[in-house]
Amino acid sequence: MFQPSYFKQSDTRQMLAFIGEFPMASLVTMSSNGLLGNHIPMIVIERDKRHYLQGHVAKANSIHKDIDTTVNTLAMFHGPNGYVSPSWYPSKKLDPRTVPTWDYVTVHVSGTLNFFQDKNWLKQHLVNLSNTNEKKVNQSWKLSDAPDDYIDKMLNAIIGVEIEIVEIKGNTKMTQNHPQDNRVGVINGLKAIGKDNLAKWVENPNPYK
Repeated sequence: MFQPSYFKQSDTRQMLAFIGEFPMASLVTMSSNGLLGNHIPMIVIERDKRHYLQGHVAKANSIHKDIDTTVNTLAMFHGPNGYVSPSWYPSKKLDPRTVPTWDYVTVHVSGTLNFFQDKNWLKQHLVNLSNTNEKKVNQSWKLSDAPDDYIDKMLNAIIGVEIEIVEIKGNTKMTQNHPQDNRVGVINGLKAIGKDNLAKWVENPNPYK
């Protein structure tokens, strides 16, 4: 990933927090037919002072049958993003030499991928995954709310995936390379078209500090 100095993230803790808020991963692996992409929610697990990503795929998914384990897996996480019009820059009135751009946040994780079919591992993973996400919607559903025989049947249909994080990189491109007047113009422009969430990131590109 290209990382200009203006936008490069360097705080691992903040990048892990970002994954916690935006857990949908674009998972890229190498198969015998080339690159394979999958999209799954993942959570961060800390174990023995190391961080791991955990998720699961359907057992019918070929990812666990056809993977080149000599190549690290890449998981990409994406946050708010959107088009930025140069008409929002007050500086354009003085200097028309400007063009549109795109603001975005992303974190890339690469590491070794392992698969799990043990039901105890899978059940604990589903407990962790559901508990983590239930907190975000202010609800209290638990895995134990579903019948045991139903959960057991579901466990037979999935494969657990875990990535030991070897490298983590991030970019937060939120108009930081512009003067404050332009940043305010972008914030107002985004709010005017209903992009309030993106505008919040332009206001504060480091919300996890």
